[in-house]
Amino acid sequence: MLCPRPLPRLLLALILLAPTALEAQPIPFHSETTEDCLSGKKSAGQRGTCIGLAADQCHRETRGATEVEVAACMAAEANWWRDRMTAAYAAAMKEAKLRDVEFAKSISQGGPRMTEDLSNMQDAWKDWSEKRCFFEAVRRRGKPDRMVVASECLMRRTAEQALLLEETAGRKR
Repeated sequence: MLCPRPLPRLLLALILLAPTALEAQPIPFHSETTEDCLSGKKSAGQRGTCIGLAADQCHRETRGATEVEVAACMAAEANWWRDRMTAAYAAAMKEAKLRDVEFAKSISQGGPRMTEDLSNMQDAWKDWSEKRCFFEAVRRRGKPDRMVVASECLMRRTAEQALLLEETAGRKR
């Protein structure tokens, strides 16, 4: 299962490779911007338009923001989405267990367990998302925006996964 708060290996690697000092000002991250947007949206597609709003506001409110500070805004929103994803994963696993009970006969005859599939999918997602976003950073090797691009990638991938899991957990039989 995913840890709720630690920085992903990718972000840690990027921070260590950053050419600028990490004496950045505290970032003004307010999740309410994204929360308010989500509250008015019903479909997954509509909810996807809310990704990045709080990070964008954070960036705009950070006076003279450096690449490190913009990346920190993205990382703050990624962590917020990670918390949602962790809760949604637990709820989706609860739903999957109910489905496994419902399809116990099929499972006893060799059918797949939703709980196993969900766990495997989440593990594969974690590995894929880190590699995907590290690739984005490597593509911009030597460019000052590499941390921002990788952080945005991680924020978006995490948000998309959180929304998928929320939808999965909310789906009724």
